Amino acid sequence: MKRENKLSKTAASGVVALIFLIVGFQAAIFLLKVIDRPGKEVEKREAVAAVEQSLQSDDGSGSKSYSGKSSGKRSGVSGDAAVKSRLGGYSRPQQTASAPTARKPIESFPFNPNVVTVEELVRLGLSPKQAEVIDNYRQKGGKFRRKSDFKKIYVVSDSLYARLEPFIDIPKIELNSADSTALVSLSGIGGYYAMRIMQYRERLGGFVSKDQLMEINGIDESRYAGFMESVTVDTTNIRRFSIWEMDIDSLAGHPYIGSYTAKGIASYKKICDSTEWTLDNLVKNSILTTKNRERLEKYQVRNKF
Repeated sequence: MKRENKLSKTAASGVVALIFLIVGFQAAIFLLKVIDRPGKEVEKREAVAAVEQSLQSDDGSGSKSYSGKSSGKRSGVSGDAAVKSRLGGYSRPQQTASAPTARKPIESFPFNPNVVTVEELVRLGLSPKQAEVIDNYRQKGGKFRRKSDFKKIYVVSDSLYARLEPFIDIPKIELNSADSTALVSLSGIGGYYAMRIMQYRERLGGFVSKDQLMEINGIDESRYAGFMESVTVDTTNIRRFSIWEMDIDSLAGHPYIGSYTAKGIASYKKICDSTEWTLDNLVKNSILTTKNRERLEKYQVRNKF
């Protein structure tokens, strides 16, 4: 009998322990669900988004029209109240349309692409991004030596270039006054050729034509074509002279005379009267070639004799 009572107590204890285990397990599941449950604000936003999507799918305008059983009078509730009800008690968010940004009028004015500012490029009709691309090109050492160089920038379309081309103003380099810094900026002209140009200019007395640059050894038609549009000549800057007043060394140093012709001119001056000292007479006496006579005539001052 005692043994049966002992078994009954053991069974009862087991049942109680099992009940507590089940209750504890259920409580743990409940707590986990509470912890993982989104907050009210999240629920509100999700509810609003869901209802807004539903409203937009009804008429495509963001506001639903109710008719029949779905009218604003449904259950005695007005249209706005019905919407508010569907939003879980919250009013539908107000949608504010952003005002269109007014585009500034495009301007047209002369500009040098090598120095024009980003702001001025935007005024000319380029977008800020296009203007920054051009500015970055210049900062990396890029130069616009002729108008057509501006068209080579990938952000400049053919239509944009066609509109701006008449206003592109790239100052040309004047050969008779340019220093070495200006000359080396020319395409294909480095420090060596800049020095050669200045030396030849001094020997000539200045350039009367930019084509004279091709008389310099090393500057051929191909190299000249690369910068010919970027240079100009001011003939008022040339140094005029009279070959009849120059000594033999100065005559020999001139590109259009040379040492052999210089000796012939010196001999001619000794045997001929000064009234006969003309370029034409030098040609007649085979002292000077016709080509060099035409070249020298552009530098000669009127004969004083």
